[in-house]
Amino acid sequence: MRLPFALTLSLLSLGANAVAAPHKSHHRRVAARSAVENRGPKLPAGPPEVLFTFDDGPNLERTPKVLDTLDKHHVKAVFFVLGMHLQGDSPTAEKSRALLREIVARGHAVGNHTVHHYFLCGKRGPKIAADEIEENARLIEQALGTRPELYRTPYGAHCKALNETLAKLGVTHTGWDIDPQDWKVQNTNKVRDYVIAHLRKLHGRAIVLMHDIHQDTVEALPQILDWLDKENAARTARGEAPIRVLDYAYLLPPRPPGKLILPPLLDSLGRVLVDEIGQLGSRVRSLAASAMPSGG
Repeated sequence: MRLPFALTLSLLSLGANAVAAPHKSHHRRVAARSAVENRGPKLPAGPPEVLFTFDDGPNLERTPKVLDTLDKHHVKAVFFVLGMHLQGDSPTAEKSRALLREIVARGHAVGNHTVHHYFLCGKRGPKIAADEIEENARLIEQALGTRPELYRTPYGAHCKALNETLAKLGVTHTGWDIDPQDWKVQNTNKVRDYVIAHLRKLHGRAIVLMHDIHQDTVEALPQILDWLDKENAARTARGEAPIRVLDYAYLLPPRPPGKLILPPLLDSLGRVLVDEIGQLGSRVRSLAASAMPSGG
């Protein structure tokens, strides 16, 4: 049976998109998918609540500025990081690992965003997905002492093969609801206005996606949080529910009964203390050995 020419072209186009290696423009289209595809845990509508998340870092110049802004406004966030910043023994890699520890010490969460931010669907997705996720988890654990409990798939991509890989690894994708596409617009005012417009009409819970590697995000964030403080003060004065800023606790997987859960700051300080005690023990043993008379 001969298919109509237009239908044939459509089918060929769909097939090509399913298997083609994603070039930059395709990545951008994937990243711009609707919020419904990337939404976090679905919950009934209720008072406005928001969680801030940041992807693709850490960036040695810009991430600390984001951390300072979050501290000023008492906001806790999730940083979904790329392992390529953490690989190797270079001074930059070591500083990036130290920056991860700083993120956790300030009470934020570090999440897994894969090593290279590859598109994990399409033809090569099933071949690389597990390694990209597991290797990044190893790099994060190497820096922090614990495996990341949160994961975000690059571009928010969804497909059967990736879903099966995530299920085998016991990993759950953390999506988003408010995406100003700061990587694309590269405009502080547009990023600020987009996020504020969505927060202004927010009902229920939402996750904001931003990128701590872009200067426009660094500049927009304090303006967004300043607006949020003023808006909440006005809402409270009117007797309305303020926009509650959440931390990441509600995203964490269930804990086994009786398992002790330490706040991130205490957990980080505990790891530093254990490391210092270990180093002190090594120095004491070395001094004791040097003080012993040599045999002969």
